[in-house]
Amino acid sequence: MKASQDILLSLVRNALWGTPCELTAKPDWDKVLYLARQQTVTGLVAEAVPGLPEEFQPDAGQKLKIHSAAMGIYRSHALLNGKLAQVRELMDSADIRSVLFKGQGVALNYPNPQSRQCGDIDLYVGEKNFLKGMDLLEPGVVHDVDMYKDMKHFTIDSDGVHVELHRIAEMLPGRKADREFQKWTVEELMGPDVRSVMIGGCEVDLPPVDFDTLYIMNHAWHHFINGGIGLRQLCDWTMYLHRFHDRIDVARLESNLKRFRLTRAWQVMSCFCVKYLGFPAGECPLHSGRYGREADKMLELVFSEGNFGKFSSARKSPRPAGHFAGKFHSFMVTNRRMLKVLPLSPAEVVRSWVFFFIRGMKNVNKRIK
Repeated sequence: MKASQDILLSLVRNALWGTPCELTAKPDWDKVLYLARQQTVTGLVAEAVPGLPEEFQPDAGQKLKIHSAAMGIYRSHALLNGKLAQVRELMDSADIRSVLFKGQGVALNYPNPQSRQCGDIDLYVGEKNFLKGMDLLEPGVVHDVDMYKDMKHFTIDSDGVHVELHRIAEMLPGRKADREFQKWTVEELMGPDVRSVMIGGCEVDLPPVDFDTLYIMNHAWHHFINGGIGLRQLCDWTMYLHRFHDRIDVARLESNLKRFRLTRAWQVMSCFCVKYLGFPAGECPLHSGRYGREADKMLELVFSEGNFGKFSSARKSPRPAGHFAGKFHSFMVTNRRMLKVLPLSPAEVVRSWVFFFIRGMKNVNKRIK
């Protein structure tokens, strides 16, 4: 499988940068496509395949699978863009400012935006307009203020599209860091530096450059620590930094990384993107190259667990019936996961574990009451 992993990385680099694929023999395409699906980068493979020498090309049946997957991603973009326009218009009608996270916004940074597989729509409206926005998405439904006041986001499936309306962008482990991050988020996303772009014929607001520089990385790191990520999330950050590296306020970035305790996480992820995704080191702010071994471990986990950790062996064990038994099972799975990632960034992982434990105990206490 190691050979197929190397081939997949080579295909991804080709799709991102146009660099030649480093192939010496015909790939085992069934294995490569299996890995691509796990990592949600089949669209990038579809971009790279036509440029391969004839002797390395997939057979007709495999080409058909690749083409079908690429067409499915294209259709998904059209579906998401249509729903985004509807939701954006709905928010605008109520004078609610909405800012698009991730997804279609980061896809714009790829050489071919439609090669980036999108899953859902994430819109930030902030705490002030959170309940109002929920009422717009679910008219006629009475939403309990107490139930939603501590939620990160509200989720609804609309016409086959998963829509998340965000009260906050992200939660950081540690009260002080989280408090400062929430304040910074409001200042950035409700401030004057949001970017206006056209997506599918609809005008959409995206976060300011300096905000997304840190947020995209932190969001990926948060998922990596707590369950796993695929190559797609790392490609997102790589393509974003490539496009905006000359607009990033590096001094401000360094200050915020220290303030939010994310400096080592940034360094580990930057080593990964430079070493395995072909990202030019000169375009990566604050890159040092010190964490090559940690990047190797990260690669091992990325391939063993897949997108959002869905293919991890820990996920294959069934969750037992019963609320408390299920909670204990999740607790043990998370413990084992965090032990795996502990060497990569010990301080950040410990803070995440404490945050996870405290939040879990609060949920248990609520259940008992």
